[in-house]
Amino acid sequence: MFLSDLMKEIDLDLKIDFMSVSSYGSGTTTSGVVKILKDTDFDIKGKNLLIVEDIIDSGLTLNYVKEFLYAKGAAEIKICTLLDKPERRKVDLKGDYIGFTIPDAFVVGYGLDYDQKYRNLPYIGTVVFEEN
Repeated sequence: MFLSDLMKEIDLDLKIDFMSVSSYGSGTTTSGVVKILKDTDFDIKGKNLLIVEDIIDSGLTLNYVKEFLYAKGAAEIKICTLLDKPERRKVDLKGDYIGFTIPDAFVVGYGLDYDQKYRNLPYIGTVVFEEN
């Protein structure tokens, strides 16, 4: 959702490509194991890239992707994220364009999910987990 809305505001000749990358299972924290489920379709050698991300949390997944893309020959990589959680960062990674800096809370909606649910919410909300 964020990418779609963002692209409507960028007036440049560009190509959009997608990667599918996961480090989450069915829980609320990263597994630490990054899996590239779908690689880029275009040759990125010598290209300037903008990675558009919904949220930067630990930074581990995004850092892995950034290094992966540099290894494929990207010239320069900038990062744009809707949400940034710097309290959770485990690597030295900063977004170049940040929508909102948020506290350490689990958020859903506007494309963000919890166990593949709530992506379709038209807003971003915080999940409150009940303790047993």
